[in-house]
Amino acid sequence: MNDQEIIEGVIHEFAGLAKHPRPSHHEKGVSDYIVSRLHELGVTDVTQDEVYNVIANVPASKGCENWPLTVLQGHMDMVCVAKPGVDFDPLTSEIKLVREGNILHADGTSLGADDGIAVALSLYLIQQDIQHGPLRLIFTVDEETGMTGATHLDPKYVQDVQYIINCDSEYMDVLCVGSAGSVHTHFSRPLHWQAAKGKQAFTITAKDFAGGHSGETINDGKSNAIKALSLALRRVAQAGVSYVLASISGGVAANAIPSEASAVIVVDDVNTGETIKQVVGEEQAEIAEVYGEVEKNAHFLVESTDVPAQTFSADDTKNLVSLLNILHCGVFAMNQMLPKLPDLSANIGTIRTEDDHVAIQYFPRASADARLRELMTTLPVYAELTGCDIELASPEPAWTENPHSKLVPLVADVYKEEAGKEARIEAMHGGLETGYFFAMNPKLDIISVGPTTHDIHSADESVELDTVALLTRIVAKTLGKLNN
Repeated sequence: MNDQEIIEGVIHEFAGLAKHPRPSHHEKGVSDYIVSRLHELGVTDVTQDEVYNVIANVPASKGCENWPLTVLQGHMDMVCVAKPGVDFDPLTSEIKLVREGNILHADGTSLGADDGIAVALSLYLIQQDIQHGPLRLIFTVDEETGMTGATHLDPKYVQDVQYIINCDSEYMDVLCVGSAGSVHTHFSRPLHWQAAKGKQAFTITAKDFAGGHSGETINDGKSNAIKALSLALRRVAQAGVSYVLASISGGVAANAIPSEASAVIVVDDVNTGETIKQVVGEEQAEIAEVYGEVEKNAHFLVESTDVPAQTFSADDTKNLVSLLNILHCGVFAMNQMLPKLPDLSANIGTIRTEDDHVAIQYFPRASADARLRELMTTLPVYAELTGCDIELASPEPAWTENPHSKLVPLVADVYKEEAGKEARIEAMHGGLETGYFFAMNPKLDIISVGPTTHDIHSADESVELDTVALLTRIVAKTLGKLNN
């Protein structure tokens, strides 16, 4: 296939998707469009399930009817954001495409190449005269916020499948062979408010920590602003300063390493200000010694503030600081097969002071479900020891690397033939829908690939079109070799 023809063909299909708004939880319109488009292309065996996933069976090319069933898979929803001043309603506005040389982006909004390219590429491929066995296209909803599509997919759609090619990766030169499972964990400490008895109050703030994605960057040697704040608070108590908390907050999301956190403390002695500043400075020096090569800008501020009307109890204060101190942040263990891959990690993502409790989001990830289950048995002990409540959500399953995969070495060989260089074979420490498919059928042989995209989930999102062409050729050539 000619690269320019591929690019034009895939953009044509992508433009059809762009006309249909598709933020997560609002996919019916685009789902209906995909069903209609498949019928236009002559695909008759199409199912739209109760959550608007689309499942389509495409007959094998002549002579390939007895080949194993292969799935091409991606998600139809997208993160919808716009630049300041851009008139954009994610529920009604089309995505306006802008092509500049080798780059495709949108006019002031996110593009939706994550993961509209998977849908467009699949629709393009089934129109081409290529050799392939029986195909099943699975386009899911709500991958970006809750993986509703994957969790609600009828397992029967992957029970008769041998191979799955997921097209939701972000770098063309990376073949993804595994993804992490995770569990949203919510700690809560009931508060016993009391009238403030102290004579002076201070705000202690951990600022300008590096932050970042708790899957992709958890192994980059970063600190965590909430954890750092808790260490500083512990150090203040160890210095003999008697204080109670009046509030504590930090972080923006469970899966983001927090870059800032702050606490208001009320002290009994008006002469403790200098001691607090000294010991917090010692904690800053300690962080610089441990994390200085990465956390070049991390620092603390200690500022006097008005004494609030009420504070936490002494027990609330002690137990919250203790919990934050014992909750591990960062990597627990590295994978033995893929040495650059964390095997188990966790992140304190957010902490908030509410009317009657303090809420903490803790987010562990693991490359194997057994690893995650082991940690999940321990976490309630932390809650029990610190007088906190805990709620563990249903874990999201891991997709564990298959050391006997036939698909991965095949795609690696095809990549080298088409790209003229070796691909990187990696697993990711974030989650993919493939984890749910793998849980439904552990015998599946799975790979995740994708074109090179930039700044996904932002109004600067773009995709490199030459990698779209390369990906299309690789998928097409792979399909022609999956005869056993």
